[in-house]
Amino acid sequence: MSDLNLSMFRAYDIRTPARLLSPALAERLGRAEARYFREVLGTNTVILSRDARSTGSAYLEQGIALFRDLGFTVYANPQVSSTCQFYYACMKHPEAAGIMYGASHNPAPDTGQKIVGPGALPIAAQVGPEGGLDAIQALYLADNGLQDATGGSVHLINYLTEYVDYALALSGTKPGDLAGCRILIDFLCGAAGQEMLLAFEAAGAEVHANNLVPDGAFPAGAPNPVVPEAVARSMAELASGDYHFGIFFDGDGDRVDFYAPDGRQLSPAFNVSAIAGHILTLFPEVSSPVFCADLKANPLALSRMAKQGLGTRVIRNGHSQIKESLRRGWPDGLLAAVEESSHYYMNFPLDGGIYPSENTAFYALLTARTWYANQADYATMIDEQAATYREREWGYKFPSDAQRAAALGEVEALYTARGAATMDRTADGMDMEATLIRLHLPFEITAETVIGDDWCQVAQRISQSENGLARWEVTAATAALRDEAVASITAIAAKHGAGERYVG
Repeated sequence: MSDLNLSMFRAYDIRTPARLLSPALAERLGRAEARYFREVLGTNTVILSRDARSTGSAYLEQGIALFRDLGFTVYANPQVSSTCQFYYACMKHPEAAGIMYGASHNPAPDTGQKIVGPGALPIAAQVGPEGGLDAIQALYLADNGLQDATGGSVHLINYLTEYVDYALALSGTKPGDLAGCRILIDFLCGAAGQEMLLAFEAAGAEVHANNLVPDGAFPAGAPNPVVPEAVARSMAELASGDYHFGIFFDGDGDRVDFYAPDGRQLSPAFNVSAIAGHILTLFPEVSSPVFCADLKANPLALSRMAKQGLGTRVIRNGHSQIKESLRRGWPDGLLAAVEESSHYYMNFPLDGGIYPSENTAFYALLTARTWYANQADYATMIDEQAATYREREWGYKFPSDAQRAAALGEVEALYTARGAATMDRTADGMDMEATLIRLHLPFEITAETVIGDDWCQVAQRISQSENGLARWEVTAATAALRDEAVASITAIAAKHGAGERYVG
């Protein structure tokens, strides 16, 4: 059974070392996906793309031939593509399912797949018809995939220019809006460089690009802007150069970090509080707009949103699960969501449809335009953010699930004994697969909420994409409260056999 590599089926998508997904297993998986697409989702059309990983071309080549021979109409982009450009292609073909071959910010030897159904419907563990990815796993395990059929065809697609034009128009960015704006952008040798340079050049920005050319060996380091070593060169250049801000992308281009020239990261939730006004103009028919932020969001950012008349809601982590929450919440005015891992989401409009998806070109352009036009406001916001004390998400790998669970339980018990409240389900009843711990701070933050100077927030979760890993993030009103929380978590993790501190 272990030879089947069942560990590749994760909560959000498929991730695995490429050496464990042989051509034979990849074909078995593809046949299982094909049966799910045709018999459960009711589609005979699939969109296939790949990111910059060195293994991506082989998996894409195999997928194109396999789905064609199974009788599917295949729309394929053979060039390196960002995940967000892939999602746009799926929005252009709402009748199609889709597979993106890649592994986001994972190490270079890894591979994986992000899967969507028609209408860009998110597919993950217990997300999607009949259990989503769980149903695909069952078909894979039973070796009950589709057999060859006639009638298949292959059609090449390339929506690069159209994707860029869509992001420019939707963000309200016009030629010359960023004239004189100097931006340092690091692509970490990933997939997003071409589209972002085209977009920012159209807006008139002066861009200094690092690691622009896609390279699946990721010579600049891990394709993850959270890893200090990977962005050290760009951070030094940002500090020494004359830039308005810096923008860093991950390997497949669906994560985007924004940095002030002094090296301070702009928290995604704070950023959304600044750009929410434009997002509201895209949905004039929505009378009670709601924005979501994950359990790590700074409470002061949520307060900023609430004071603009926005409803706020805590969501769980995970790109597919967040998009499912957006899909469910659209009739009630749920417009957009953000993760503190620097993933941005929205119910994107296109050709009369609404698609819960990601588009970093839209968010990067909108942020750059807003920041450049309101530099004093952004400086004030970054100072407000800095008035709280954050330890950005880190983790520890444990020898066993039992030891990991014991550590998580002990951290929760420590804070509940001090009077903290805990939350592990979202407002719509979805299991967060994480715990939000708030001390001297309510879970519902409104325009009337008074936030004092003695609060602390701890977010802890089991990683769904790396084995044996638990993650924590701490935000607090004072440095002492943050440092005490970090020290307590560190000691508890060590007590239960954790390895070295892990960032990534």
